[in-house]
Amino acid sequence: MRVTIRQKNLELTDALREYIGRKIVRPVEKLLTRAGPGDAVILDIEVARTTHHHHKGLVYAVSASLAVGGKLIRAQAVDQEVHAACDALEDELTRELVGYKGRALSLLKRGARRIKKELHFARAARLFRTGRIRDEGN
Repeated sequence: MRVTIRQKNLELTDALREYIGRKIVRPVEKLLTRAGPGDAVILDIEVARTTHHHHKGLVYAVSASLAVGGKLIRAQAVDQEVHAACDALEDELTRELVGYKGRALSLLKRGARRIKKELHFARAARLFRTGRIRDEGN
């Protein structure tokens, strides 16, 4: 997995870089354990201060773009502090990734249900046994 961290209008310290790695990069790596070697996983994280002159309010924005197997997953969070914005981004990105992984599984199950529904068997070719069969002992 290739990780790119960019900053805009603020200085990215080592402590902040480590915090981003712990709160955003590690959970993404855990959720993408099944990504094969052929899948190029690219995670772009941008940490920005929206304005220079504002000191109160939603000043910090953190956004992440994750490219997995031709799909782009994007999440963004805005908050008063950088660390709080990273926490909010972690929650949103986790939700998006779980939805992405669940979508593939649900499509697989939906296809299996459709195939099962289209299979027609004769009534005499029952694959299960229900009730009591009277001629068991003979």
